[in-house]
Amino acid sequence: MKLIILAFDQHYRVSATDYNWTNPDEILTLGTDDAFVGLGSRRYTTHGRVTALDVTRHEVTAKIISLLTQDGFYVPGRERQSQETRRRMGEVFGLARGFAVGTVIVLHRGRPRRHASSPN
Repeated sequence: MKLIILAFDQHYRVSATDYNWTNPDEILTLGTDDAFVGLGSRRYTTHGRVTALDVTRHEVTAKIISLLTQDGFYVPGRERQSQETRRRMGEVFGLARGFAVGTVIVLHRGRPRRHASSPN
């Protein structure tokens, strides 16, 4: 399944405003209007890479629920939480939609776009 992972390690910077505090090969989702957040570490990065990962939808859902639980948005037994989980699932799976595997993307005002130096 096509998902977004971090594009560069913490030693690589395209510009002075780039950063990466996520873990290697961590699945990313929207964090802010201009940065992704790692599902496991809850840390931010400015660049993501589209990749084909060998994970199941259930594994990704479990990671999203863990993230939402840590942030206080997911409380067992609460009815609304399935809507938030579905919204986050749409974000995680939707970020890579329309981009080829290997494409480096950035967020601009909350929307993914191909990075100018990306070869794809």
